[in-house]
Amino acid sequence: MRVRDATFLTQLSPYCFQLLHAIYLDAIDRAERNVSIIRDSNYQYIIDAAVSCWNDYEPTAKDCESVGVDSSWNKRSFQGLDLYAVDALSVNSENEILAVEWDTGLKIIRNEMLESKALFMESRVTENATKKRDIDIISIDGSLASRFSQNNEADIMLITDIIKKNNNVIFVSKNSDTKTQFASLGAKAADIYYFNHIGNSAGFSTPFQSIQTNTRHGNIMEIYARLKECTPIIKIEISDMTIGQINNAEVKKLLDMLSFNTVAGYPYCLKLAHQNCKISKRDIDRIVGFYGLENEAKSRDPLNE
Repeated sequence: MRVRDATFLTQLSPYCFQLLHAIYLDAIDRAERNVSIIRDSNYQYIIDAAVSCWNDYEPTAKDCESVGVDSSWNKRSFQGLDLYAVDALSVNSENEILAVEWDTGLKIIRNEMLESKALFMESRVTENATKKRDIDIISIDGSLASRFSQNNEADIMLITDIIKKNNNVIFVSKNSDTKTQFASLGAKAADIYYFNHIGNSAGFSTPFQSIQTNTRHGNIMEIYARLKECTPIIKIEISDMTIGQINNAEVKKLLDMLSFNTVAGYPYCLKLAHQNCKISKRDIDRIVGFYGLENEAKSRDPLNE
């Protein structure tokens, strides 16, 4: 770094600290007011509505073969080029990888293209896993509704194909920002927020049909569930193309299977899938080294990032 640049940073630092200090004070000042927006006059009505459709149920673990499917991608942008890596895999609760796909490359590639690649790989590893053995339940990481709403028609057909070929596929999310169930009551937060605030008991919400504008791909049944007391709620989505209309008795059978191998109320096969496929910044750094691009100017070099 040149001396002039170092001097500039030294002069800038006090102002940066002053700005952060002002942001912290503003956050303290606004905290109570901002939280009160969520817990306004409608809050108790929504909580009551969440309680009315919640079913206390302690799952009884049922021996089953469960498989988790997940994908990951990451990239490093240089000047006009992107070095990327994308992968997907299916793995069972014994950490036996049943199928895997991956790709790396160096070209201009948008994030949406990488997401499409990951989705295609997910369909492949799901299909290949089912060829190797009988599987009771396949849990795919992420939201089915968001995939239908955010992807193009070709990607949606990939998802639909997975569902049609396997009548045991569910989609599991650790978090959700949808307001499908409580928007009409003036909900400020997502549905999962209110279900998380009605108690800590194991159980599930009554299956609710999400609104879909494209019925060619089926409707989605969404269920919020807590597999074990005092653990976070997860969101489960099932297409009615898979099993049709699902009732509370069928949900209990599903939760019994999911609870057979869980960690902190989360399916262990999905945890393993995430751990095995995640492509981190460090992984991309290694691939940059393999390509011999360590000294190439990166897109965020001016920010020292």
